[in-house]
Amino acid sequence: MTSVCLTRWQRTIGILAALASLAGSASAIAEEHDRPAGGSELSSVVRDATAIQAGKERFSERCAFCHGGAGRGAKGPCLTCGRFRHGGSDASLYANIAGGIPGTQMGAFGTTLSQEEIAHIIAYLRAETERRKAAGELDD
Repeated sequence: MTSVCLTRWQRTIGILAALASLAGSASAIAEEHDRPAGGSELSSVVRDATAIQAGKERFSERCAFCHGGAGRGAKGPCLTCGRFRHGGSDASLYANIAGGIPGTQMGAFGTTLSQEEIAHIIAYLRAETERRKAAGELDD
């Protein structure tokens, strides 16, 4: 096996391991893949104000160019509207951020963002979605 294939294989294994630890199991990921966003499965540690602020900062640096300010959509889809084409669970969002979405312009960020940074981004997206709902910007 060449070193390039091995590196890709190791990266894939790392992403799968992260997904399994976030979701609890591969079957939970499959069951929740197409479920609309609702309650978050992220731990309360990740949902604290510090984590949300860190996620907001990282989102602004890495994601806002495509997904717009506050994740409202631009070149890429809205991520704070409560509707997702490729799964709305935390595990699906994690998989999409870390591994990208084949056939779309969404690239993989699992090698440039840590697991914690991705979790913080998801926490920020959840908090911003809830803020928008509370402000009457979104339908429940």
